[in-house]
Amino acid sequence: MAHITPFRAYRFDTSIVGDLTPVVTQPYDKIGPPLRGEYCARSPYNIARVIKSKEQETDSSTDYPEAGQIFQKWLSDGVLRPDAKPGVYPYYQIFNVEGREYTRKGFVALVELEEGQVRAHEKTLAGPKADRLRLLRRIEASDELIFMLFSDAKNQAVEMMDVAIAQSAPIMDVKDDFGETHRVWQITDSKIQKDLTELLTDRELLIADGHHRFETAQNFKRLCLQEGWKPKGVETFTHRMMALFPMEDPGLVVLPTHRIIHSVKNFDGAKFIRQLELWFHVEPCSTPEQLYSLMDKERDDHVFGLRAAGTKNAYYLLRLKELALMDNAAPAGFSAASKALDVNILHTLILDKLLGIDAKALEAQTNVLYGRNRDKALERVGDGTVQATFLVNPTRVEQVRDVALQNERMPQKSTDFYPKLLTGLMMMKMQIEKP
Repeated sequence: MAHITPFRAYRFDTSIVGDLTPVVTQPYDKIGPPLRGEYCARSPYNIARVIKSKEQETDSSTDYPEAGQIFQKWLSDGVLRPDAKPGVYPYYQIFNVEGREYTRKGFVALVELEEGQVRAHEKTLAGPKADRLRLLRRIEASDELIFMLFSDAKNQAVEMMDVAIAQSAPIMDVKDDFGETHRVWQITDSKIQKDLTELLTDRELLIADGHHRFETAQNFKRLCLQEGWKPKGVETFTHRMMALFPMEDPGLVVLPTHRIIHSVKNFDGAKFIRQLELWFHVEPCSTPEQLYSLMDKERDDHVFGLRAAGTKNAYYLLRLKELALMDNAAPAGFSAASKALDVNILHTLILDKLLGIDAKALEAQTNVLYGRNRDKALERVGDGTVQATFLVNPTRVEQVRDVALQNERMPQKSTDFYPKLLTGLMMMKMQIEKP
């Protein structure tokens, strides 16, 4: 069961920071040093100064003293201010993918942290969780949104929100780095809040994006309880700020993340193609466009695109001969839902069995890079370092649900919900009683 509650969001005071667009960012895991520098150049109040402090660039185990000082100064100076009343915050994203406009509709609220309350679908890494925990201990705030899904086949939540905000202007209206629009409203009417939060009371929540952040929030709660700290109200360590979206929303767009292979010992492209023919129909393609067209047409047939160094043809379509091949090859305990995932087929039959890139190597990130743009991913082959690029089709939302319902996890980078939820729109400052 999901326990949802309104809260008083801490938001940037526009009379001090001006336009909000220069202060918001992509999530922390999308921000490398170059992008961080660009963000900080946009505004002295850009949220990257806290969530991706430059301290990390020189000390990977920093406990973020500078980020903490900046955050506390923003609070004391009124740069970040709490809303006067608790609210539920409709969050609508208007964006374009391949020439088509979408609108994704959800809302932000606090969710009580309880063991076993949500379904996860993606594996996490210890390093990022330890890093986020150090920052969380320093600032004691929900600094970024976690992207959650819930089932709402009757579209009740969106209908409630549409009616509630019909006559009001958004309290925030910003553009992200890709030109997509993000709008936020605040609902303070207690009846509407009650109706909306009660709708989710018997619903299960599924993490779409933010697995590391969610597990870090759970770890911080345990740490606080071990320290003997007590929560004050709901705006505290027992709750987490989350963005909740209906699973049936037509604006839920998942993009693929392609695999770029490097540093495989004794890689032989021609031999590799012959090995692939044991399990795949291998069809040469003359152009990337031909490959893309075939992949788009055969999305449900477990197909992959390939460009490999040292091969006769530039591009190949790989079509799995039969899904039953995964019965013997997949790790023990894999459900039918997991066996049918393209990323698991790729990782099991190709990366592991043929290239020797097992789960440990994937976690260590020794042989695989990731790319969203398929043109750029293919172009990497031939630059002298990349040996092969595999293109994958996007994971479908129902596949995410089916795997999560089996209490299984997908490999990292199995889903890429677009656009990302922006950081810096709002925060939740924790109220904690310490002995």
